[in-house]
Amino acid sequence: MITVVGSAGAAPTTELFFKEALMVENAESGHRTIEVDSSLNIFASFGSNLYKIDSDGNVLQERIFDTEILATSLSVDESKLALTIRSTASNSDTLHVVSSSDLSTLISGDETESNAHILMWSPNGANIYANSPETGVIQLNRDTLEKEASYIGNHTGPMACFDVSEYSGNVLTADQNGLIQLWDNDGEVLYQEIQLQSTINACSIGSGDDYFSIATPDNGIRKWTFSGSELKSIDIDNVLRFEINDDLNLIYAHKISPQQHILAYDIFNENTIGQITMFHEMTDYVIMKNEFGELANLFTNSNVDHIVSYATEIEKLGFGESGTDTDGDGVPNTLDSDDDGDGIEDNWDLNCVDVGISCDILPDENYIRGIDLVVNSTHLTVTQSFTLNKQHSANIRDLSRYSLDKDIKLSQDETQLFAGSICLNMDQEAIGTSIASFITIQNTSITMEGFDCIVTEGMVLMPANDRISHIRYSIQLTYRFDTPQELDNLNIQIDNHRMPANGSISELSEQHPIIVTVSGEGINSDQYVPWHVQEEDVQFSLTLVEINEKNSDPTTLLSSPLVLGALLIGVVAFVLVGIFVFRKQSSQNSYDITLDEDEYDEDEEYIEDSFFHELEQFEEPQQLERPVRKKVASKRTPVSERTVNDAEKILQESSEEVIRKRKAKHATKEPVRTKRRKLSDSQPSSSEPRKRRVVKKSEREEDFS
Repeated sequence: MITVVGSAGAAPTTELFFKEALMVENAESGHRTIEVDSSLNIFASFGSNLYKIDSDGNVLQERIFDTEILATSLSVDESKLALTIRSTASNSDTLHVVSSSDLSTLISGDETESNAHILMWSPNGANIYANSPETGVIQLNRDTLEKEASYIGNHTGPMACFDVSEYSGNVLTADQNGLIQLWDNDGEVLYQEIQLQSTINACSIGSGDDYFSIATPDNGIRKWTFSGSELKSIDIDNVLRFEINDDLNLIYAHKISPQQHILAYDIFNENTIGQITMFHEMTDYVIMKNEFGELANLFTNSNVDHIVSYATEIEKLGFGESGTDTDGDGVPNTLDSDDDGDGIEDNWDLNCVDVGISCDILPDENYIRGIDLVVNSTHLTVTQSFTLNKQHSANIRDLSRYSLDKDIKLSQDETQLFAGSICLNMDQEAIGTSIASFITIQNTSITMEGFDCIVTEGMVLMPANDRISHIRYSIQLTYRFDTPQELDNLNIQIDNHRMPANGSISELSEQHPIIVTVSGEGINSDQYVPWHVQEEDVQFSLTLVEINEKNSDPTTLLSSPLVLGALLIGVVAFVLVGIFVFRKQSSQNSYDITLDEDEYDEDEEYIEDSFFHELEQFEEPQQLERPVRKKVASKRTPVSERTVNDAEKILQESSEEVIRKRKAKHATKEPVRTKRRKLSDSQPSSSEPRKRRVVKKSEREEDFS
C-alpha cells in the first residue's frame, strides 16, 4: 500500500492521497509494469504473468507467457497492448500485440530479440517503437511487426530513452553515453546531434515540436530548440522520468531521492507546487489527468503483490441516501460497514460491554477519532488521531516492510517513512489555518508553529501475517498564543469539523464520533465523549489544580518538593522500623536461658547443666543422700502461654534427643545427682535477677559421703 503526500507549505497541491492497494494473489516475482485505460482498467505484469484488473481490484483476465515480461505499452485507442518478453535460446517471439479485452495474442514477432526494455506506440497508433537488437531504435508496423525504419546513427551504447513527436513524427534518441540525436520520421535525416558530458535519465519532445529536453543527474532538465539553440534549463536534478504539460506550464517529474515521489513543478514561476510521496518502492506508474490537464488519479506498481491507487476523493457506496446514520458519515447503517465510526468493521465489532446496545453502534473509545488539546500559558498543541481499518492497515504494513530493506521486519525507520509521507502529502499551511478556524480561545488568536505526523500503534515489529491489527496515527499541530494567557477560567470552544481533505490520508478514516480531551500542567483535565456530528460545538472552562484537592494530578503531587521530602523520610523510617522489628523477632526466636536456684522438685522438668556434666566425666559415680530440704515456692514471674515457633520446636526436640542419649549412655551406672538449672522460656521479669551462689563442700562432708 502506499501513501501520497504534498510538499510542505506549497500553495496549491496535487490533492492526491492514498486511496487503496489492490492485491494480486500469488503474483509471480520478477520485473513489473503497469498500464491503465480511461475506464481505470489496469494491465499489470508480475514476472511472466499479465493481468487485467478492474478498478475494484477484481481480476478480469490472466495470461501467462513463457518468459519474463520486460515492457508494456497501451495503444492510443486502448484496443491493443504491446509487450516484450525476455528472449530464450529457442528464439521464440519476443514482441506480442494482444487484445486489451481478453489478452489474446493478435500478432507476434522476434524483431526485439535483444530483450527490449523500452517500448511505445506512436502518437497516431500506426507504429510501435522499441530499442533495436544492436543499438539505437527500430520502428515496426503495428499490423505485421515488420521493421520499417532504424534510428541508429552514431549511437554506440545502450539506449537510455527515446520519444516520438505528436505532430511531425520526429524521433528523439539518447544513449547512456550522453549522445542525443534528433531524426526525421523515416530515420533518413539527422537534424541534431549533441554530445553531453553526463549520463541521461529521460528525454521528451515538446507538445508543439518547439523543443526537446533531456533529464540529467546533476544539471537539471536541459532544453534545446529543433534548430539546436539551448534554452533555459529547469533546476530539477536526478529526475528518472518526466512529462511536460505546456498548456499549464507544468512538469510532473519522478524522483527517488530522498524517497520515492512525483512532484509538480511550475515552469513559469520556477517552483514546486505539489508533491506525491510514497513510503514504498515502485518501478512504474501511470498518471491520469482530468479535462483540464490536472492530476486526477495515479497508479503505481510495487515490490510486493500490490497495485497502489491514489485519488483526489473517495466515493462511498450509498453516500447521501436516506436511513439511520449513527456516525454521521453520510452512509446509512444499512450500507455502512462501520456503523459507529470506530474503524472496526461491523462483522468484527463484537467486543463491548453488555449494556443493552448493539456493539456495532457502541463505538470503542480507543479507536474513534480523537482530538487532544494540551494547553500552557503560551502554546496550544492539537493532536488529531485516526484509525485505519484492518484491510488498509495490513496493506500498508506489507508495502512498508520492503521500503528500506529486504527483510520482513517492520522497523521504526520504515514506520517513520510512512508517517512522514502523511505529513508531506498535505498542504500544511492550509490545514493549520483550517484547524485554527475551528478553535476559539478568548482574548487571543493562535499561529501555527509546528506540524508533525506520528504512528502510535500497529506497525513497528508487527508480525508479517497480521491481517487484523489496526494502524493508529496522529497529526499534531502546535500553535503559539499571540499573548500569554492566564489559564484559570480560560474558555476554549471547539466547533465540530472534519479534518481538511486536501491530500490527507485521514479521508480513509472515520471522522465521527469524536473523543475530545483538554489537559495541561497545573490544570484539571476534562473530556467530552462521544461527540457526534449533530452537536455543533463543545466548550471547556479551564480550572487550576489545587494542592489539597483529593483528585489532584498524581504527577503534579509527585513533583512537589514537600511530597518528595516526605516520601524520603517515610522510606528511611520504614527501613529503620524494619530493622528494629527484625532484631526483635530474632530475639524472640532465641532462648534466653535463666539459671534459677530452686529446690529439687520431682514434678518439674530439668535439664542437665553442661558444666556439671563435664565434671562427671572425671568423677566416679557416687550415691549421695540428698538432704531433706524445705520446699520453697518460686518467686519467678509466671510466663504467659504463647505459640511455639519453628526454631523453639527444633531446639526443644534437640534437647530431648540429647537427654535421651545421655540416659542411655549412663543406664548401667549408678545415677549421679547433679545440680540442675531450670530453663526459662521467657524474658526475665522486671524484678531484680536472682544471684547465683557457689557452695563449697567441706572436707567433712566429703568424708561423710
